[in-house]
Amino acid sequence: MSQTRPSLLKIYWILMKPRVVVLLQATAICGVLVYDLREGYDNGRTILDSILTSLIVLLGGSLASGGSMAINMWYERDIDPLMERTEKRPIPSGYISPNHALTFGLLICASGIGLVAFLSNKEAGIITAFSAFFYVFIYTMFLKRRTPHNIVIGGLAGSTPPAIGWVAASGQTEAILPWLMVLIIFMWTPPHFWSLTLSKRKDYGEAGVPMLPVVKGEDVTRNHIAAYTTLLIITTLIISFYGSTGLFFLITGTLLSSYFTYCAFSLRKTKSENDAWSLFKFSNIYLYSLFICLVIDSAYLIDL
Repeated sequence: MSQTRPSLLKIYWILMKPRVVVLLQATAICGVLVYDLREGYDNGRTILDSILTSLIVLLGGSLASGGSMAINMWYERDIDPLMERTEKRPIPSGYISPNHALTFGLLICASGIGLVAFLSNKEAGIITAFSAFFYVFIYTMFLKRRTPHNIVIGGLAGSTPPAIGWVAASGQTEAILPWLMVLIIFMWTPPHFWSLTLSKRKDYGEAGVPMLPVVKGEDVTRNHIAAYTTLLIITTLIISFYGSTGLFFLITGTLLSSYFTYCAFSLRKTKSENDAWSLFKFSNIYLYSLFICLVIDSAYLIDL
């Protein structure tokens, strides 16, 4: 083999897909901070509590999600060699055996769920376990190879971190705002991944994965992306008026969502693979920025 075999720790790191995991798990920290800034500090929580809870949900959520990613790579070991984007993953590269990767994924995932459940509360642990179960069994094993809307339904698995953070800090599942934060990520996921698949359509087609661009075509996919980004504007407005957020989030959230939508509609005109890749990269910036704005809004709340 011409490539140098990475260390075992490096292989484990790759199996966990840390860039994807950290992007979403960072929103769990936002869930903690939004709760504490709005209610927690008035109910006796301290900045130290915020830091500790954030570390728990970040580490526990990353382990649970990263373990799920490793299990995903174990399950998809038959199609990963068929795609340029995934052919160099540890299992098809021969760096680690499928059983070793599966064992690692199961142990890490269970450890993350246990960490959240025992160091915060069982409600947050249950949501973490649900996310891992949904990603592995519903998305990876059932939906991904059966329907072009796999991302839409399966996106629920990656949408829960803000609720996990909120519940870990509060012990409450009844508040509407954390679930509206979940809705943001749920609506964001399809345009985020569809813009990626537009730039990697050939890979998915050769592997027989029925992603929307492969099954319905690129024009339909671009229309769907534009539709979902438009729904993100509506979701932002819903959060502003039903989630009791303030003027700052209304303005910044609407502007960010509107620009995302503008880029999506521009893609319908240019039909450029490079523009699809640019939209994918901007979608990451959008999500981070939107949640940071929500935290700032909670810290300096200006009522509507």
